Amino acid sequence: MQLLPDWMSNIHPLIIHFPIALLIIAVIADLASLLFNRYEWLRPASIALYTVGALGTIAAYFSGKQAADIVDFPPPSYPVISEHADLALYTMLFFGIYALIRLFLRWKALDQKSLVAWGLFFIAAGGLFLIKATADHGGELVYRFGVGTAALSVQSEEKDVPSAQPETRLEGLDNGSWVLETGNDAALKFRQNFRLRKGRWDDIILKNNQAPDGTPVLEISNTGNQTVLLTFGAELSNLQISARLNLDRFKGRFFLVHHVARPETYDFFVREKDDIRLGRIEKGSVKIYDAGKDTTSGWLTMKAVSSAGHFRGYVDTELRSHGHASDLPAGESGIAIEGRGTIQLAQIEVINLDEEKADSGQAGGMEHNDSGHGH
Repeated sequence: MQLLPDWMSNIHPLIIHFPIALLIIAVIADLASLLFNRYEWLRPASIALYTVGALGTIAAYFSGKQAADIVDFPPPSYPVISEHADLALYTMLFFGIYALIRLFLRWKALDQKSLVAWGLFFIAAGGLFLIKATADHGGELVYRFGVGTAALSVQSEEKDVPSAQPETRLEGLDNGSWVLETGNDAALKFRQNFRLRKGRWDDIILKNNQAPDGTPVLEISNTGNQTVLLTFGAELSNLQISARLNLDRFKGRFFLVHHVARPETYDFFVREKDDIRLGRIEKGSVKIYDAGKDTTSGWLTMKAVSSAGHFRGYVDTELRSHGHASDLPAGESGIAIEGRGTIQLAQIEVINLDEEKADSGQAGGMEHNDSGHGH
């Protein structure tokens, strides 16, 4: 049995109206209990409504978080989405704490004094402004931007005719190589398949978007202050990892990472503004093999190669840094993010060079091409 109709993408719209109604009625019942003392049942009724309404805000908040992971957002709605999520969190915390206080005071019979009762009422009434602000932002997402509605889907389909957007390709090969090519469902596929080794999913915003040429891209934003480390695929030794991306709207460090066996030990190729570095984090300690400069803006391809103790970093087709170190044990590959803003990602590709060398000699050819660079 299908619980949701086809035109409804998530359960959040079904939930959100209940806590709003319950908390508004709770405030009204609270006021009535103060004005009409003879109706003694009004005060416990209002406390019950506050309690159920507070539980409803929890359900609404987490269903909204789940909806944000699967709903497509048009670019102009991004600030509204962030504010809506923040206000929803504040509303949940406010009424959750308030309900606990009311239950405690009722249990201790400390809410009988008129001054205390009126004070509690005005606090709850003030909380209604949080509800209004949260609801206003939610309404703006739906009625201004069409987020989560069938109208948005139809509008997108009509705009994209005659060429429909491709689905995301996330494919792992038997030899351990893998590729991610973003499509119209990249945010969902990325969240479902990539492994979070460091950081919190709550700090990561994933959004489907399009490059100016209409190519589907995945937008990744880190809203926290901690490193986010994400990996996928088999554990490899000698490998090449590349990413097609745009960092113009990002301020911080973007890493290609490999040999990730533990979140505190891995090799990396990092870009921060115009600075690029090859290095390793081992048990939390950072070692830099080589550093360089690159001023490429817009869309670019970062590529890191690890082969038998040689570590190379490329931007597009140019070798920018080259270092040497003993090899770490085999590990997973992926990306890491430190900083604020939005990264646009079109592709990540990992190639197992052990298999490539055996099959076609490509690794040996790459070694020859780099031989003119000093160490």
